[in-house]
Formats: sequence, C-alpha cells, structure tokens
Amino acid sequence: MDKINQINFFRTNRMEPLEANISISSDDTNVKSFKNVVADMMQELNEVTNKPQQLTQDAMLGKADVHDVMAAIAQSEITVQAATTITGKILQTYEKIMQIQI
Repeated sequence: MDKINQINFFRTNRMEPLEANISISSDDTNVKSFKNVVADMMQELNEVTNKPQQLTQDAMLGKADVHDVMAAIAQSEITVQAATTITGKILQTYEKIMQIQI
C-alpha cells in the first residue's frame, strides 16, 4: 500500500494516532516522568498489536467483519513501524548525549 492510499485508508476509517498525553506545568502532580510516558506508550502499543488477533478470532466466529480485521492489522503494522522508529531515535539521542564531554 503506497503512502497516498494509506492516508486515504486512515481518513476513511477514522483511525487515531497514538497519543503520549505529556503535560508539563508548574504543578508537580501533572508532570509525567519519561519512564511513565514510555510505559504508557508501550501499554497502548500492546493493546493495538493484540487487537487484530482478537478481531480475527471474532471474525472466525462471525462476530466481526473482515474489513475491521484488515483495518486493525494495518493500524498494528503502522504502530509497530512508528514504535521502531521512535526507539531508534531515542537510542541515537542517548548515544549523542553519552558522547558529550564535560
């Protein structure tokens, strides 16, 4: 599926991207640590990647539509690609920080 078809696919199926919900303010109760943000993102990644399996089982029982299964698989693939890219960027940034001499 090329990029234009992916964009049209997600527009028509109204899929929403993952949100980190990072809030930074002067009030300490609203600030999430980096660890919590990453943990929340991993939890959401697990939910998105497990959804196609459950929908496939539902489709086999006649409880779900095949189109929903295909949409969930596509969303899962894109989510995994994004998570892989983000992980790579975080590691690159960490490596750059470790190279800084004090």
